[in-house]
Parts: sequence; C-alpha cells; structure tokens
Amino acid sequence: MAREWTEATARNLCAVTGALLVLCGAVIAGRVAAYKNLWRAPDLGVWANITLWICLAAGILFAMDRGLPREEKWAARLYWMRRLLLVTIFATIGVLVYLK
Repeated sequence: MAREWTEATARNLCAVTGALLVLCGAVIAGRVAAYKNLWRAPDLGVWANITLWICLAAGILFAMDRGLPREEKWAARLYWMRRLLLVTIFATIGVLVYLK
C-alpha cells in the first residue's frame, strides 16, 4: 500500500535534500582545501568512501525522479532543491575525480 503524498512528506524530503546538499558542499570544500594545502581532513577509511559514493548514487536517483508532484508550496520547493542537488552532486563527482 502506497502512502499518500502530503505537504509533510515534501517538507521531510526537503530536509533530506538539504542534508545531502550540505554533505556535497562539505566534500567539495574539504577536497579544495586539501588541493590548496590549506587543510587536510583525516582519513576515515574505505567505508567512509563507500558510504559517500552510495549517498551520491542515491542522491542522483532521487534528484532525477519524475514521479513527484509539484503543485503545492513544499512540493515546488522540493522540485527546485532536487535540481540543485543534481548539479551539486555532479560538481562533487567532478571535484572528487579531478582534485586527487
């Protein structure tokens, strides 16, 4: 049984999208700081890298989902946040690949 779409669902998904945006921004900032020798983050191991890539993949799938409505206020905000998330994830992947 599928759940009904409500504004509370859209608000919660906006919070999750915001958390993913903060994660991507932190990864970009940390990698750029390490590239410029300003600050180097401690190595968290292989599991942190695997978790990061899983979060990025899940974020891409969520950002490209076309089945979410956008008629209400929070649903429209979620639509634009998902577009921003997609751009930010691709920027994060670019930074991870090119700034080793």
